[in-house]
Amino acid sequence: MNRPWLHVMGLVFVLTGVLTLRADEKQTSQLNARSFADLLRKAQYGNHGAEYRMGLAFARGEVVEPNASEAVRWFLKAAAAGDPRAEHNLGVMLYRGTGIERNLAEALTWFEKAATKGLPEAQFNAACFYEGGIGVPQNLGRALALFHEAARQDLAAAENNLAKMYATGEGVTKDPETAKWWLTKSAKQGDPVGEFDLAAMFWNGIGGAEDRGKAAYWFEQAAQQGHARAQLMLGVAYRDGLGVPQDYKAAAKWLLKAAEQGNADAQDRLANLYLQGLGVMADARLAAVWFSKAAEQGNAHAQVSLATLYRTGLGVPLNFIKAYTWYRLSERGSADQSAQLRGLADKMSSDQVADAEHTAAQWRQRDSPTESVASRADLLE
Repeated sequence: MNRPWLHVMGLVFVLTGVLTLRADEKQTSQLNARSFADLLRKAQYGNHGAEYRMGLAFARGEVVEPNASEAVRWFLKAAAAGDPRAEHNLGVMLYRGTGIERNLAEALTWFEKAATKGLPEAQFNAACFYEGGIGVPQNLGRALALFHEAARQDLAAAENNLAKMYATGEGVTKDPETAKWWLTKSAKQGDPVGEFDLAAMFWNGIGGAEDRGKAAYWFEQAAQQGHARAQLMLGVAYRDGLGVPQDYKAAAKWLLKAAEQGNADAQDRLANLYLQGLGVMADARLAAVWFSKAAEQGNAHAQVSLATLYRTGLGVPLNFIKAYTWYRLSERGSADQSAQLRGLADKMSSDQVADAEHTAAQWRQRDSPTESVASRADLLE
């Protein structure tokens, strides 16, 4: 069976990073001036629950101006008394370097303290540290154990990361069926990452039979929550009639949503719909706009398409220099463009070719690899 654009997502697992400040559900009622004064008095008399809530108030800027240092001071008081919520939040502040000097090893210490008391967010955060070797030597066995503890308490982020480890064989024997089981739990809780990854497994036939219908269903669940890659894949499904009836208008709708979030693959595919007039009015100018957005993010297919538009003057003014530049840039991620480049060079002056080569070189320098966002433990806000 033809598997169009499968490389767009393959089996993509999102390693969720460190969770944000925890708020106890029973104590999140909005403070006012009077209740804040009462809370302050209790905290000053050593009420540890009030100390924790004061830290949260200063961290969020409730009634008072946000003051990270003051939040840390109150969290420290509650954490010293053994409050696991305060221990967790202190770990987050240390991880962020907010209100206190950043200290990853100390952040992990506080996460571990709260984790031993059964706080699932702290278990998850500590697991992320061990899984990524953040402030501590990598320890996949410890990460796996902590993800298990948090997942058993139905923390969707932990279920997702646990599934990733089983699917990839990271720190554990590779077991796609178990990965799929954990993702199903996460997806049924309505977590968009779990929904997307479960859809990916059904799409690719991993952990069970390929089922594009179920894949499309879960892509849609995640897409409705704004998950850009799910919106992309749902657009692909509708465009090619995979798991859903072919519907170019629906394809354009979902690709547009993903494209507006900056997804380069969606921008490229949406541009093609405008170029061909599928599900939208044919509009070469809009196609060029979306190809440009994707090309500037390094999408090689879009770079070739944009170069072709500049070479032919379709949707954009005829411009051999820009055409040459984009063909040259596309060579990093697509087939050799030497034939196209030679054809353009024959129509250009040597100065124009040199100008195009210089521009391409500047683009390559600008886009040189830096630290990947996915390699860091980002906050889940």
